[in-house]
Amino acid sequence: MLILDRAHFDHMTGSDRPLQLEVLGLFRLQVDGWSAAMADAQGWREAVHTLKGSARGIGLNALASACEAAETAEDSEAGLAGVRAALSEALSALEQFAAD
Repeated sequence: MLILDRAHFDHMTGSDRPLQLEVLGLFRLQVDGWSAAMADAQGWREAVHTLKGSARGIGLNALASACEAAETAEDSEAGLAGVRAALSEALSALEQFAAD
């Protein structure tokens, strides 16, 4: 599965490079909050749900899919491990995008 759908991201931002970099910066700023909330036994589903929406909005398809799987997983730890791995890959893809 595609980690970052650049065509979708271009569509959502009108291919405006400065806007894209700003959006990516905002996404990165929120990562710590989402990560902390995912560690909360009571609030992790809400954090994963919010992360899923943000990921979909900018074309981070693999991350959105991992979040969706975690929301319905019987084993929350396994689901969250998948989200954390996908988030790491997404952040790497965003760094590459920003460097291009």
